[in-house]
Amino acid sequence: MVWMVELERRISGDWIEAREAAADQYTLSKFFQLTPERLHDIARSLRLCVEEGVLEYKGALLRPVFISLEAMQYQSVSFVELELHDRPLENLLFVILLQRLVCSGVITLSKGRTVISIPTEAIGVNAILADIKQRIRLSADFQKHPAVKNIFVQVTIYQKEKKKMEDLLPTIKEDKSDTFRGNFQEVFQKIFDSIRKNYADLLAEEEARRLEQEGQSDILYRASLKSLVPLLNDQAKEVSRLRSTLAFARSDKYKTRAVLVSVFKDKAFFLALMDKENLAYARLCAELGRKSGLDCPPALGKRLGGELVRVLEKLARVEAPPQVG
Repeated sequence: MVWMVELERRISGDWIEAREAAADQYTLSKFFQLTPERLHDIARSLRLCVEEGVLEYKGALLRPVFISLEAMQYQSVSFVELELHDRPLENLLFVILLQRLVCSGVITLSKGRTVISIPTEAIGVNAILADIKQRIRLSADFQKHPAVKNIFVQVTIYQKEKKKMEDLLPTIKEDKSDTFRGNFQEVFQKIFDSIRKNYADLLAEEEARRLEQEGQSDILYRASLKSLVPLLNDQAKEVSRLRSTLAFARSDKYKTRAVLVSVFKDKAFFLALMDKENLAYARLCAELGRKSGLDCPPALGKRLGGELVRVLEKLARVEAPPQVG
């Protein structure tokens, strides 16, 4: 049929253009004409996918398309509804190609260790100081650590401020003594907060070192991400085909239903693309020796999602026009 030849020509042409634009993130962003606002929107959506990260994001954009197509099997075709899926599918194609750039190494992974946050708000300052002094007794070199030095600087400041308060207090009128004490309490609280922060930094550094020694450092650095590239290439090609097919259906209104029926028949195939990616994550986790870690595939998906958010926000800053005035 003529329309099938035209459709294949459209699919092939669109994919070639997208594939050639995916040499780097800047060319890719320019190809899709992504504004800083839109890049931020994609980043926000990815950040909200807290269960499975980038895999969750892909499913959230893909499944609604087939819900609409299923409804159109039994009712009149809504061209407005079809058009509403074009932007999400374009975002999906862009994210997959961006992920491919990350996994292939074209986009360098963020530097630094995994961010570890250890709460210390509930730990008393005296307990912190007692722990620091005990560590110094065990190893004198411990006092050379920058965080330990900062803690002792804050202790010195506290002692000076406390003495100043005690020296001045007898000269303060009784009706102003509460305000006077309150001002010093604010100073003391800032000192205590600084001590706790430095102690938290110290504990976080130790925990990161421990995880690294146990082989639990940042999963993105340990996983063979390049093995995901062929799968992501297939994903991108099929999503591009889906987007091109729906666009063709909107333009060739005489063959719309036939085109949509053929797409809907491929529902299982498209959704299986996500399943294949999840299986690939599980394989990578097994290679890392985490076969029993049921949380590993979602953790990898979330970490990849976080890395994509970082890239998107950096792209948004590049694409943003300079501030005038």
